[in-house]
Amino acid sequence: MLGIILCGGQSLRMGTDKGLLCHQNKLWAQIAYDKLSTMNLSVQFSVNPLQQETYTDYFGKENLIVDHHFSDVKGPLLGVLSAHLSNPDEDLFLLACDMLMMETHLLQQLMQAFKTDDGFDAYVFSKDAQQEPLCGIYKAQGLKKIIELFNRRGLGRHSMKYVLSKLHVCEIAIADEDSHYFGNFNSKEEINDLK
Repeated sequence: MLGIILCGGQSLRMGTDKGLLCHQNKLWAQIAYDKLSTMNLSVQFSVNPLQQETYTDYFGKENLIVDHHFSDVKGPLLGVLSAHLSNPDEDLFLLACDMLMMETHLLQQLMQAFKTDDGFDAYVFSKDAQQEPLCGIYKAQGLKKIIELFNRRGLGRHSMKYVLSKLHVCEIAIADEDSHYFGNFNSKEEINDLK
């Protein structure tokens, strides 16, 4: 299994690269990396081509997966499919760089579900029938199905939630006291309280 930190978004609402923002003297991308590394995984950063040079300076070229070119595919799915094509036999443990509050005990819970029940394509948290696709484990076999669908033009939408609708998914209920850990930060207003 390979850990993937999703950093390749456009950050349009934030107006700057979210992975390179700082919280408590650490880059957001580094915070996510440190958390996923507690799972004893090799961890890489998913970036777009415009980020490659800057992220190489921070993290080294060998730790980056640069987005492949897919017509029409953008957002997190582009990073996930690129990571899969670069490592087609590896299951992927995803974590978005803007899920700053994520706790390692929740990552461990996800890993435990993966180890306990092997019959699924993906393992994600959910609350009130809403899945959290950007903190999850996606098995190589499931991602192969998505690539095949894409190649047959059978992938009607390119959102991660739509992708999950095409897979056999293990959903782990988010406890009420843990729901705030799943917030992601998209604007400067949202991060003002963190300072």
